Amino acid sequence: MTTTLSELYQHLRQRLETVVQSTVQASCEADLILQGILNIAPEERYSEGNRSISDAEALQIDSFLEQRISKRIPVQYLLHEAWFLGYRFYVNPKVLIPRPETELLVEQVLNRIKPGMRVLDVGTGSGAIAITLSLKAGPSVQVVATDISPAALKVAQLNQKMLGSSVSFMPAGNLLEAVSSLSPPGKNQATKTPAKTANLEPFDIIVSNPPYIDPLLKPSLMPEVLWHEPAQALFPPGDDPYFFYRQLATEGLHYLKPYGWMMLETGAGMPPNVAQILLAAGYTHTEILRDYAQHDRIVLAQRS
Repeated sequence: MTTTLSELYQHLRQRLETVVQSTVQASCEADLILQGILNIAPEERYSEGNRSISDAEALQIDSFLEQRISKRIPVQYLLHEAWFLGYRFYVNPKVLIPRPETELLVEQVLNRIKPGMRVLDVGTGSGAIAITLSLKAGPSVQVVATDISPAALKVAQLNQKMLGSSVSFMPAGNLLEAVSSLSPPGKNQATKTPAKTANLEPFDIIVSNPPYIDPLLKPSLMPEVLWHEPAQALFPPGDDPYFFYRQLATEGLHYLKPYGWMMLETGAGMPPNVAQILLAAGYTHTEILRDYAQHDRIVLAQRS
């Protein structure tokens, strides 16, 4: 019996609902699979619902589903692609899968960018934040990115090549340690530069989505996250989920221009504490913004 495109889509949804958290997610993943495997866009699913699916296509989909469901491999890793603010990024298990919540962070950065500004993305991973900022802000904005993982930087550089942005990726290093060698000597006036190194031109904005998941929460994580996404990008060292926020708050003072912005993504329940960490370090004008699910998510703070 011939299977139609509509029937295949319903089959995908029903199978995926056994491992995902909502019917909406099942629908989104079904569309991603159809587009990634059979090159069928969501709008074609509506207009060509009676299209026949060949036995070879059905077999290919079943093989894909087996990996997705039995091994709980995220669909983005199986397809080696993830969409972020309209751009398609290559991803593999060396980098986190970009989330919609992080799109909100990028939108907030874009709201504050002006021509001639310098932006630093700390912990760039796939490069989704830095590359998207560079593409949307244009060549008048200089975007610099760092990551502790050489493997992640290779993914980010591949995405830059694919998408054609002009991000400056620094050698692998923890947080801000690789940035001080970026600018040539004598470029800055000492009276205007808060940086530790006189050779460093400071940034107008530092943006980061650092590791923040409390290791005690590991048992509550979905297998897709715990089994497959890089632990180094999920969990801070030790048992302090605020470890990197404390470091960013302190180090950021040395790398931000006066009145520059620190803009951070956080986890559930963390924004008030992160805001207090920034205030205690000497920042002012903290703001907490909600994500699309109306959860406090983004913390902004201005260097005094």
